[in-house]
Amino acid sequence: MFGKNKNTITQEELNELISPLFDRINKLETVAKKQARQIAMLEQKLSNKPNADQVDAHGVDSSDGSFEHSDSNAIGPTQDNLATDVQNIPPTLNTFYLPAPNSNGQFLECSNSIQVGKSIYQLSTKDGINGQFIMLTTPDAIATAMISISQFVKPACRIEGNTHQQPRQIETLEEGTAQRDGDVWRVISKAKVLFQ
Repeated sequence: MFGKNKNTITQEELNELISPLFDRINKLETVAKKQARQIAMLEQKLSNKPNADQVDAHGVDSSDGSFEHSDSNAIGPTQDNLATDVQNIPPTLNTFYLPAPNSNGQFLECSNSIQVGKSIYQLSTKDGINGQFIMLTTPDAIATAMISISQFVKPACRIEGNTHQQPRQIETLEEGTAQRDGDVWRVISKAKVLFQ
C-alpha cells in the first residue's frame, strides 16, 4: 500500500534516460547547421550562373556583347565537388529497439521506440547496414528477458554472472554486432552481458 509507485522514477533515472536524447539533439543540430551552410553555398554558386537564354551554344555569355569564355567553376560545383561535399557530411546515428532474436540469431523486427514487454535490445547504426547492439537495462526489458534466458538472451549474448536468479541489474560489458540482411538484423558477434 505504501510501496514505491511503479510509475515514478528517480531524478538519476530520468537523467539517464534524457542524456542520450540531448546528445542526439546536439548531433542533429550540428548536422543541420552544416547542411544549411552547404545549401547557402550552393545557392550562392547557382545565383552566379547565367540564364540559359543568355548563353550561346559554345557556353559564351552573350548578354553584354562580350565574348569572354566563362569559367566552368563560376557556374557551380562540379560533380566531383558535390561528391566530396556529400562524403564530408557525418553519418547520423540511427537507433532501433529489438525484441528477442530467433534461435538463429536474427532480429526479425525492429522499432524506432521502446515497446514495453517486447523490446530487449537497442541497436545503433550509422550506415543502416552494420550496427552495434546492447541489452536494455530497463526493468521491463529485464523482466521480458528473464521469461526465457535461453530463448531471449543466449542467441544474442554471452552471459556472465548468476542466471539462476532475477538480476537487479544487467550491464553490457561488450557491445554485440549485427548486420542487416534484407529485412532482418543478423547477429555477427554476441554481446557480453553481466547479470548482477
